[in-house]
Amino acid sequence: MSSRVRAEKSGVDDAKLNSPGQLAVRDLVRALPEDTVSMAWRSSLNEQLLGLAAKQQKRRRILWFAPPAVGISMVTVLAFVLMIQPTTHPAAGIPDRGIESAILNDHHASTLSSDVSSAGLNLAEVTSDANETDPDDGVWSEADVESL
Repeated sequence: MSSRVRAEKSGVDDAKLNSPGQLAVRDLVRALPEDTVSMAWRSSLNEQLLGLAAKQQKRRRILWFAPPAVGISMVTVLAFVLMIQPTTHPAAGIPDRGIESAILNDHHASTLSSDVSSAGLNLAEVTSDANETDPDDGVWSEADVESL
């Protein structure tokens, strides 16, 4: 394959590569002296890189195990505290008097909550014989009438 076909496929323009600026950079790079690095320096660099890689790998292992270990330990401490902590509410001892007593207590509690939560009079207050007389129907005096 010719260089022209390769240049067309890669999208490189020969005119840009042969421009005066590119030629000047090429000449500058060719004029640089060649420095060869000593084998001792390369060896020390490789040893340093291997040491850094070992530290990085150790750090990654610790970071991989640390979050789950911290989470498990916190859950364990929480469970331990909840198991050891004394209960603040004493257990209510309900005597076993049978199903009838439980039904009556439940009915009484629901009636009481209905009386407290509902607005106005309940049906028992409206139809009871005790409420047939008006408490304001008393003996009126002339002073009471004039004060109105």
